[in-house]
Amino acid sequence: MVKKKRIGGNALSAVMFVVFLIYASSLLYPLVWAFLSSLKSSTEYMLTSKVALPEAWRFGNYVKAFKALDIDGSNMFDMLFNSLWFTVGGVFLGMAVSTMVAYVVAKYKFPGGQTIYWVAIVTMMIPIVGAMPAQFKVYTALGIIESPLLLLAFAGGFGFNFMVLHSFFKSLPSSYIEAGFIDGAGHFTCFLKIMLPQALPVVSALAIVAAINFWNDYTTPLLFLKNFPTLSSGLYMYQIINTRNLDMPVLFAGILMSMVPIVVLFAIFQNSIMDISLSGGLKG
Repeated sequence: MVKKKRIGGNALSAVMFVVFLIYASSLLYPLVWAFLSSLKSSTEYMLTSKVALPEAWRFGNYVKAFKALDIDGSNMFDMLFNSLWFTVGGVFLGMAVSTMVAYVVAKYKFPGGQTIYWVAIVTMMIPIVGAMPAQFKVYTALGIIESPLLLLAFAGGFGFNFMVLHSFFKSLPSSYIEAGFIDGAGHFTCFLKIMLPQALPVVSALAIVAAINFWNDYTTPLLFLKNFPTLSSGLYMYQIINTRNLDMPVLFAGILMSMVPIVVLFAIFQNSIMDISLSGGLKG
């Protein structure tokens, strides 16, 4: 009986291994295709198999990408700079406000506190695409279209980050805050020096995920920051503008280079990202 169970378990493990191997291969295939294509000439790309090895390894396509990928005078260095301030600024403002709002709603009782919590839940149900016309009108009225001030729009304090941080702060004993008050600390000091350090693993993990989302976001810069093309929006615009004479190997080279910073960030902090699921399961 034990032997049969062992054989059945080994068979199941083998099947699961094959399934996950196929799934992993399906994820790697686009990257291999893009890399091999980036080393071909335009003619070779059109005439040969997409995964065929290049006849000559044209690493010069990566150098060419810096000159060829130009949007209204913005080259890849300009797009890289725009991606950096868009990502860093958006993550900093979004996380700072979300953390403070989540802390106040979770640890303080005041009129309207529960209303704020439910408003946060309801806003997560609103389709992003459906809200864009209203967003455009509001941003235009505020005069933040085509301006770095658009980053202030990400300081709303709600969304997924709010829900995770609210759950985390709710799980922490209020005795920490009471001890701080006894020692003469104020409300902001208790938050900054007592509660926030305990939440740093969660905040860091959420910030990394947010950075990946900001870096890959091409819709927001495309609609609201056309004069500040990021790598994501710039590469998309280049593909649309040059549809008829598009040099696909050069485009693939640009796409792969744009992936490097965020892939490195994910590789370094991938274990921290798992803190999100762990913190989300905490209960007070």
